[in-house]
Amino acid sequence: MKRTVTVTFLLLLLLQISLQQTRAAADPKSLKRSDDLKNILYEQGTALAEMKTQVKFIEKENGDLKTKMTRQIKRSRQTESQLESLKKEMAAQLSEVSVIRSSLVNVEAEMGKLKKENEDLKKKASTAEGYLKTLKKEITEKLQVAFSAGLSASVGPLSGLGVVVYTKVLTNTGGAYSPSTGVFTAPTAGIYYFRFTACGSANGQYSGVSLYRNQERLTHLSEYNNDGYPRHFSGGIAIHLSEGDAVTVRLPSSYRLYEDSYTRNIFSGFLLFPMDS
Repeated sequence: MKRTVTVTFLLLLLLQISLQQTRAAADPKSLKRSDDLKNILYEQGTALAEMKTQVKFIEKENGDLKTKMTRQIKRSRQTESQLESLKKEMAAQLSEVSVIRSSLVNVEAEMGKLKKENEDLKKKASTAEGYLKTLKKEITEKLQVAFSAGLSASVGPLSGLGVVVYTKVLTNTGGAYSPSTGVFTAPTAGIYYFRFTACGSANGQYSGVSLYRNQERLTHLSEYNNDGYPRHFSGGIAIHLSEGDAVTVRLPSSYRLYEDSYTRNIFSGFLLFPMDS
């Protein structure tokens, strides 16, 4: 645009000079003006040359600026592209964060449920532990079964077969023997061992006892006395008992047991090992 204006200006100036020279040839007075115009034209040419130099310099600067602008635009576009990528990445990350937050909320809720379940399990475990302790105590008490008891005084003769009540309790671990009835009641099923010792001293009489499981006679021992001195006899047996079975020592009618301060008559038993009924 600037070049076009400059060239147009020069052409108009040259046309004006040519017209002035023509007039000068016709008019001598115009000759001086022609010289002035030449000087002006020279100055304008010099100025024009300087302007051309400046224009070239400016065009070069403009070219450099265009190159820089092109680079800046390219960089700006790259930056915009990077920003768009970053925006997308940030959007994706925000979406992931949202998902993670949602997952954390679910995890916290699940942890709350698990914590509650854990507390419930602790309570149940504590209850179960208490129950197990009670059960263990009951089982231990059932497994710890042993007794020994003796007569407090002589017994017999009786009018019929009767249970011998050993009232002098020496030991009664587990409390399965009753000193008021003379009955041992099995607290648990298992193999039990029973032993009894009896004494008779009545001259011309029998002394003897029978061991019963419920109403079943298991064994009978007796001794005839013909001199009036104390005679001792004993026996033992291992038998299977179900829970609740009763074991007793019974004295036949007309039989007699002698007792004094020596505790000559003993009935004892204990659990060898538990087992199923």
